[in-house]
Amino acid sequence: MDFLAEVKKAVELRLATEPPPPPRSMPIVDFRRAIGEFGIIAEYKRASPRGVIRLDTPPWSYFAQLHHHASAFSVLTEPFWFLGDYRFIPIAKIFKPVLMKDFVIDKRQVDAAYGYGADAVLIIYRLVGRESAMELAEYAERLGLTPVVEVDNVQDAKEVATWGGRVIIGINSRDLKTLEVSVQRAFEIAKALRGDVEFIIESGISRPEEVEKACLLYAKGVLIGTALMRNPAAIQELRHAAERCLARR
Repeated sequence: MDFLAEVKKAVELRLATEPPPPPRSMPIVDFRRAIGEFGIIAEYKRASPRGVIRLDTPPWSYFAQLHHHASAFSVLTEPFWFLGDYRFIPIAKIFKPVLMKDFVIDKRQVDAAYGYGADAVLIIYRLVGRESAMELAEYAERLGLTPVVEVDNVQDAKEVATWGGRVIIGINSRDLKTLEVSVQRAFEIAKALRGDVEFIIESGISRPEEVEKACLLYAKGVLIGTALMRNPAAIQELRHAAERCLARR
């Protein structure tokens, strides 16, 4: 069984046992506007399918430390591979707008993003396919959330670019079949999209020069998880790189 097939099976079992989300108590923030011209989305990510990243940083400390330099936060809610939790969303929301990241295959998970206070929700194109991705994105928009539709190849990226609406494309540097990361491949996808649609670049970004390159390719932002979990203070240098680029473009 490949990784995505295993993921879908696990999520189906989760959905059969998870309680319904709480009613929303926090206002929705326009995620696209919050990112601005070019923003850093700092991700709280305790683990990945490759193993544990860091367990000694509580979410409230992480968000408090990074919120002065981050435009928004990304919160992992998948509990097995990423050690995530829906309850991290309202903690992050105290400081900045929030993107909920999970393996979303069902509208009930979009309802959870809404109920726990997220402003945007990730939808993985390769996981659910074209029709389901469109349906989930449209449903998220109806709730007032920003759909971030993740792709890892040019063909899917160009397809999502035709959808319109409030969709942001998330270019993943990670190949979801092999789990290998190539920031350069993400940059090539970005070059194919430039000027057509708003997009961010996810996974593998860790150095100031990579932030600058993404900015110069007219990305709307970069999502950085592992590098900031290991060294939260690095966000200052990454923010300075973003500001240098914005002064030039």
